[in-house]
Amino acid sequence: MEGEDMHDQAYVQIAENVDKNYQTAPKAGDDLSQAFIAYLKIVYTLEEAELVQHLFMPPVFKTLEELADATGKSVDDVQNILAPLITKGFVIASKGRHCIPPIPNLLNLHMFYPDINPRDREAARLYQQFFIKEKFYKYYGTSSKGTPVLRAIPIDKTIHPEEKTFSAEEAHQFIQDLQTEDFQLVPCPCRTRTEKLDIRECRDRFPIGSCIFIGGTARHFEKVGLGSRVTKEQAVQYLDDMVERGLIPTTQNHMDGRFGVMCLCCGCCCSNVRGRTVWDNPTAVLPSPFIPIAGDECVQCEACIDRCMLGALQLDEIEEKVVVDVEKCIGCGVCAIDCPTEALKLSRIDRPEKPFDTDMDMYMRVARDNERL
Repeated sequence: MEGEDMHDQAYVQIAENVDKNYQTAPKAGDDLSQAFIAYLKIVYTLEEAELVQHLFMPPVFKTLEELADATGKSVDDVQNILAPLITKGFVIASKGRHCIPPIPNLLNLHMFYPDINPRDREAARLYQQFFIKEKFYKYYGTSSKGTPVLRAIPIDKTIHPEEKTFSAEEAHQFIQDLQTEDFQLVPCPCRTRTEKLDIRECRDRFPIGSCIFIGGTARHFEKVGLGSRVTKEQAVQYLDDMVERGLIPTTQNHMDGRFGVMCLCCGCCCSNVRGRTVWDNPTAVLPSPFIPIAGDECVQCEACIDRCMLGALQLDEIEEKVVVDVEKCIGCGVCAIDCPTEALKLSRIDRPEKPFDTDMDMYMRVARDNERL
């Protein structure tokens, strides 16, 4: 029993270190989730865990020398333990410093590739326990106070031509204006997970598809051999293809795009959109400043209603056209893409919550909400 306690302690310490980050660690009630600790045992061997327990999440990094001092190992031994973890992306290395991967990476380590490797399904089942049953999704998609970490971002063709769009409000311009040429298509971990568990509800409707990773995040995934590099133009083409199929474009809830991700989400698998469609997390995914409004050309075909995954559209028999439930709508524009008469277009609306200006503004708000400052 004593050996087992010592065996667990390194993993508990990793979980405690994760809990210091702005999004916190998965919990069951007030205690660290045992399912999350079991997940960490899949990620790290005991020898690795005894080293990784001295690491933290960004922005806290440790050098090889600092890890050697903390563990009593030689720098060479530390480097030998870290090397395979860095290669797999299980530890992040940057300019000779090291950290535990950020929460979106850490929780999806076994889901950024389509192959089913040993223990992938076990990792997925443990995720279902701590993320869904123990409701960590509330801290992943939002802060404890409901501040969303992603926002919906519509594409140009769905916005009414008389509406002016501003920088980073529209998906194409957002990508085109990015000051980077680094883009990596990486399999969507949400749909990959449900596919590996054989519970994917949208299998007949959507491909697993990829997320579009940007800048430093794209370089990270390229370095660890996950996904495929694309040009900026190819990223835009991929975005168009997936949105035409009906997937919702989302990106991080701040207006600068130095690095990060553009997700292409469904309503049944997505760790964020599903907060609105299935789970009790109604502020997950900040709506765009637009809503769809149907003109008199609406022929009541209901194609837009079928495409909306939020259940935000319905046919008004008195008005003889489609109308929107503003509370449910996130202004993604997916509904308007295939309108046969182009009667449905997005128009601007003044919503109370706005995206943050910078990533740091968002992180600080979420950290304050979660009492991590």
